[in-house]
Amino acid sequence: MRRLILPILFLLLVFSHAHAQTSISAEDAQRDLRILKRGLTELHPGLYRYLTVEELDAEFVSAMQVVAKGSDRATLYLLVSRIAASVRCGHTWTNFLNQSEAVKRELFDRADKLPITLRLVQKRFLIDESAVQAIEAGSELLSIDEMSPTAIVKELMPYLRADGSSDGKRVAQIDHGENGGAMDRVYPLLHPPVDGHFRLRLRDHDGERDLVVSAMTVEQRSKVLEHAGVKEQNDTWTFAINGNTALMTLPTFAFWRGEFDWKSFLANSFARLNKEKIPHLIIDIRRNEGGDDAIGRALLSRLLRHAYTQPRSRVESAYERVPYVLARYLDTWDFSFFDRTDQVVKGTGRNWILREQPAAITIEPSQDAYMGDSIVLIGPDNSSAGYLLARDIKASGAATLVGQTTGGNLRGLNGGQLAWMTLPASGVAVDIPLIAAMPVSDLPDAGITPEVIAPPLFEDAAAGIDSTLALARKLIKQRRGRSR
Repeated sequence: MRRLILPILFLLLVFSHAHAQTSISAEDAQRDLRILKRGLTELHPGLYRYLTVEELDAEFVSAMQVVAKGSDRATLYLLVSRIAASVRCGHTWTNFLNQSEAVKRELFDRADKLPITLRLVQKRFLIDESAVQAIEAGSELLSIDEMSPTAIVKELMPYLRADGSSDGKRVAQIDHGENGGAMDRVYPLLHPPVDGHFRLRLRDHDGERDLVVSAMTVEQRSKVLEHAGVKEQNDTWTFAINGNTALMTLPTFAFWRGEFDWKSFLANSFARLNKEKIPHLIIDIRRNEGGDDAIGRALLSRLLRHAYTQPRSRVESAYERVPYVLARYLDTWDFSFFDRTDQVVKGTGRNWILREQPAAITIEPSQDAYMGDSIVLIGPDNSSAGYLLARDIKASGAATLVGQTTGGNLRGLNGGQLAWMTLPASGVAVDIPLIAAMPVSDLPDAGITPEVIAPPLFEDAAAGIDSTLALARKLIKQRRGRSR
């Protein structure tokens, strides 16, 4: 097991330098950490899937030392983010959507963000969009205040969530985007701009040069980019046919309380594919972190030639009833999660086992199943339901997977039922999964690797070319040539 603990002295130096002002007493800060520790140890069913008791204890000892003389929201947000990430669970994190208004206002809304958006491609920072006239999109960022991309990534990794050893998922969170944002949420807290400015070193068509830029709020940057005509990414599903190939893009499976009719979308799209006898289909789920796994099963049924049974898992919970002393700090969308009386039996370890385990799910080919050649594009953002679809496609042989190794993990996931714990003094909130799927067989600590590895290439990305999609189209041409 890799070492998880940052030396205490180094932590003290980092946090005292970045956040000199104390706004939370040592007593209150340490109470927050004690509440968090109890929340994790009594609620998280997969807490020790990758982490030992001793390692978790050591993480909290280090954190307690950091706040021994007092703290502030920024320091506690970083400490709690680091502790959550040490669990190595993709659903355990300081989810920015669930933070208290005080945290959002003081940490996320302040003018300490870069005026550019970034994407990490082949370990290099590509500037996707710029709110500064002197910086062009497509340029390369070589350093921020003399820190290289390699150094920045190394420093951010301990704060980023993923299941087990799926480091690609961690790296993907450094990008700006709906599944990323670490450069807005974490980096400015570790390295605030000096006097409101960042010193950047760039490489563009004129060569290398240095530039000092003013920090912005996320809202300021977004308004400048919107005024310049830059459109934000969205979760809209799309389907288009170009010649003999169709492209279906599915950025999310999360439509709770939404009005989008995904069932009709799939039915209409596959009906058209079959009616027009389109021989090739590319399905792009690279941005799809997850959501409702029933959507993935419905899609898979339209790609299968033969019935497929999903791998069995044993569903476990860390408790029978949530302790009252913790419930006051918790929120969720279904409070029945907190009482499993008569629903669980005590297992041989720390967890409780659900009396009614999910039945094995066998997916039959749909009546409108697609009989053409299918390619599915996958990547490190795929976790939760996105990961499960990639897993089932590979195991069933329903399509060829092209792209990069997914997030998620073959050893099982924690999720499905979640609560977020808001710590009283700091207002920092942590997502804690309440059930875990434990594989019934011994499986490796790994995500899903595609049959065809096709990572994005820096020069292509800078030119606006999607390398992975381009390779998928090339594969289609090769297959078409062999079939003649």
